[in-house]
Amino acid sequence: MKKIYLPLIISIFIQINAFPQGGWSWQNPYPQGNTLHSISFVSTVAGRGWAVGELGTAIYTQDGGLTWQLVDLGTQENLNCVFMHSDTQIFIVGDNGLIIYIYDNGSSFEIEQQNSNTAENLRSITSNINGCPWIAGDDGTVLRTTDMGLTWTQQNVIYNYNLYSLHNIECTSAWAAGLDGFIMYTTDWGINWTYQATPTSHHLFSVDIGTFQHIRAVGNAGTILLSTDEGATWEIDSSGTNSNLKDVLNVGYARGYTVGTGGVILETSDVGEPWIQRNSSASEVTTLYDVEDKYGTDEMYVVGRYGIILKNSGVGTDFDILNGGTLNFLLSVQFYDENLGWAVGDNGTILRTIDGGETWIESTFGSSKLNSVFFIDDQEGWAVGRDGTIRHTADAGEHWGTQNSGTTSELWSVHFSDPDNGWAVGRYSEIIHTTNGGTTWTPQTSPTPNWLYGVYFVNSSTGWAVGLDSTIIHTTDGGANWVRQIINASNGFRFADVQFIDAMHGWVVGIYGSIFLTTDGSATWQEIRGSGESLNSIHFVDHNNGWTVGDAGTILRSRDGGLTWTPQFSGVASNFLAAVYFVDAMNGWVTGEGGTILHTSDGGGIVGIETNETASKLPENFLLSQNYPNPFNPSTTISWQQPEVGHVTLKIFDVLGREVSTLLNEELNAGKHETTFDASQFSSGIYFYQINAGKYIETKKMLLMK
Repeated sequence: MKKIYLPLIISIFIQINAFPQGGWSWQNPYPQGNTLHSISFVSTVAGRGWAVGELGTAIYTQDGGLTWQLVDLGTQENLNCVFMHSDTQIFIVGDNGLIIYIYDNGSSFEIEQQNSNTAENLRSITSNINGCPWIAGDDGTVLRTTDMGLTWTQQNVIYNYNLYSLHNIECTSAWAAGLDGFIMYTTDWGINWTYQATPTSHHLFSVDIGTFQHIRAVGNAGTILLSTDEGATWEIDSSGTNSNLKDVLNVGYARGYTVGTGGVILETSDVGEPWIQRNSSASEVTTLYDVEDKYGTDEMYVVGRYGIILKNSGVGTDFDILNGGTLNFLLSVQFYDENLGWAVGDNGTILRTIDGGETWIESTFGSSKLNSVFFIDDQEGWAVGRDGTIRHTADAGEHWGTQNSGTTSELWSVHFSDPDNGWAVGRYSEIIHTTNGGTTWTPQTSPTPNWLYGVYFVNSSTGWAVGLDSTIIHTTDGGANWVRQIINASNGFRFADVQFIDAMHGWVVGIYGSIFLTTDGSATWQEIRGSGESLNSIHFVDHNNGWTVGDAGTILRSRDGGLTWTPQFSGVASNFLAAVYFVDAMNGWVTGEGGTILHTSDGGGIVGIETNETASKLPENFLLSQNYPNPFNPSTTISWQQPEVGHVTLKIFDVLGREVSTLLNEELNAGKHETTFDASQFSSGIYFYQINAGKYIETKKMLLMK
């Protein structure tokens, strides 16, 4: 259901050096890995630029893209377009009628949410030096302002096509493009719009006006349209590609760029004759959504999927990646302690960190995809993958050798119970076993032909493997004999992962959000539904505290042994999350698609984490936790800990700093505490909660979304 924004302007003031937030944060790629839809470098001052994308993602640079700062705009809506009207004035539009205006004074941002009077998704915003911002969106939506967004006026458009792009060069004239080859224009400030016939029925995602009002539009199946008479007639340019083209930019009279699916970047220097493919660091699975120039230079910037940012150095040059870290799919992660860890993935990628993921050292050994990594201690580990590949290290991952698996089947999971005994499972129900640390591997017989995706052993005799069609197989003799478990599943689930905390307590996760648990060593299994999204990995640190991750950025948290699960805000919009690993109830990592690595030092933001070890201990210091859930509607839980008896106040403030509620004003004992904030009577927006306990004062931000 679409959300209609309140008829007011919500304003907040944010320092450029934002304070750290709890929950999950990006470690790779730099600066983040959500899809970026738009980038703008209109600014002439110190290389300032902005890029925006999925799930409210906004990043800012002051040095031409060498370094980036994540900026919290107080929204989780998809942001579709950013436009720098000037050095200091920035407009951003997004889903559900979202319009954000930012004033950048060089050291801080003043951020306003402007009233659009629509709940349609807004796709494009453009302006010019005369101060004429225009917006286009779904269902023929066109908005215009003459007062920099204090008021936006809905234009009289008789066509109800979804409009993906709008461009103007004067306050009076603009062109818009959208579904099914649709193009319309106005020459009277948007009072009247006229349809222009085009020679295509492909969706058009971008339209751009160049010098002498040469106009280009691009869209699906490599479509490039060119008009040299202000749109009266259109001709098709030969792009030489079948990629769906997402954006086009005219630079002067003859030069132009267009980008799209398959990582394609095309350049022309002769009015489209011809379009030449430019090489880049973008992979073929990457979609590029926007190309823009840096004001006053020949440099071009491109953004797209997995947060990729590309840049060239001028006419006829290829594009280099500005991101830090790998963009390869990372399929498995394991940590020995809070500092030492490893991750593996596509193209033989192996990452190693000795500082908890602050920095990752990348190595590649061959090109075979690696699906699973397992370390038995801080030195010795194995990684398995495509074509029966097995890599082995005895020096914490600094060097890797090859072991002969004896199979060419793809291996999906590896696990060792001790330095000698290990198992790997894979395609075609493959099971292989070693009793000498991998010097030799021998096949074992599965009782099912189903592919196997996960394996786990609690000792050298007792283990489980899982796979297609709700397969759970169990052995009590080291795999000499495997027996399929009967679990009476409600569906033929593809199980992706299995873990046991001891010989009795274990969990399995898989497709359609399936979660199964056992407390009797797999004699019986209980089916739990955790999420609609498929789940790919599960990890418990004790009998109570566990996490599972899956498709579309899904992270779920359990505090009761897997009986109930609560979603956590991952900050990931759509990337497939493949693996999760925690070293204790607070410190964990998640890896996945597009080089995704996330880290948390507070259990992912869940309040009230409690283990048998910590339950009896008093806190050693004050700590105010991030509220959960966040965003919330209409209530949320705020928790904190205090090391001593003292008088505590907990108050709520709005974005203007006005106190709107006092949740607590009393003396409390040392220990852990929590209270609920019911915001049923409050409007959507950003609020702050502040705790005051003697000399300890701390404030955190939360978001109410109705």
